Amino acid sequence: QSTLTLERLYHIKSLIDEMAAFVQQVYLPDVAAVGAFYADWTAYGAGVTNYLSVPEMPLDGAGTEFELPGGYIKNGDLATFKPITSFQDAYFEGGVAESSKHAWYESNNGALHPYDGETVPQYTDFQDDGKYSWVKAPTFNGERAQVGPLANVLCMAAAGHEPTKRYLDLVVGTASSLAGTEIPLTALHSTIGRHAARAIRCAVIYESLQNQWNLLMENIGSGDYETYNRPTFMKGEQRGFGFHEAPRGVLSHWVVIKDGKIENYQAVVPSTWNAGPRDEDDALGPYEASLLDNPVADPELPLEVIRTVHSFDPCLACAIHMVDPRQKEIVRVKAL
Repeated sequence: QSTLTLERLYHIKSLIDEMAAFVQQVYLPDVAAVGAFYADWTAYGAGVTNYLSVPEMPLDGAGTEFELPGGYIKNGDLATFKPITSFQDAYFEGGVAESSKHAWYESNNGALHPYDGETVPQYTDFQDDGKYSWVKAPTFNGERAQVGPLANVLCMAAAGHEPTKRYLDLVVGTASSLAGTEIPLTALHSTIGRHAARAIRCAVIYESLQNQWNLLMENIGSGDYETYNRPTFMKGEQRGFGFHEAPRGVLSHWVVIKDGKIENYQAVVPSTWNAGPRDEDDALGPYEASLLDNPVADPELPLEVIRTVHSFDPCLACAIHMVDPRQKEIVRVKAL
């Protein structure tokens, strides 16, 4: 109460409103214009079109009601959408697994659920048909899945979320008008589509922030100053997970507690979903699949490859960086 004053609350509101103005007046129109100018490039960079997203902005303490929906879409078909409905959702909890078959970790036990996950380094140098990445390969119910703004926007649209559908129609409609031809929704399955979805998600988020600010003011007005839920620690072995729709996509943490101590802990982060190598069945990950059939104008300067991967907004801290303590050059990459 002493730190969260009315002045500070309204300063937060002014920042939300400032962001809203930028997204509405600059970001959305610019993305639509660029998409229209390069409309033919919507044929490239789709990659994996199974999409995974989790609900966000909870409206109750139990995590059973959310302002922003989430779920799973198969093969880019919005009609296949299956919702993820709560923080305890069994469909999500039982669906996640990670393979280290092509990652530099021990992989004797096949794809493992995060509760049983192992992260024991086993570096082998680069192997075309073996291990070649420090990133594991997550799957959802045995399938590779793309996460991030595109997955989030498509899942919210499939769930009938009104603000998402409104901004999606605005961006696609504006791009179609500028291009002089109708751009279908399927154009979002592309490098440019990921950028468009990121702008759409920004617009949805600022509306949600405005709603959350109003809910906060209502709570404070009713005398509710609670800032957290006091945890209850149960005895025996317990397993639990938490998820969040981060800017780059689905983030989940998994823990096994035994006799009051952490027995196992795993984090399955957004860039792991997208950057992961081939899985247990040798299916390509989203980065890898998105590069297939991409035209490259200059093999010596493959900017198209960089542009496609950049559209996922990679988090390289989610992998491991190689450092030579002798300060010798490992690799040099030139990009303009």
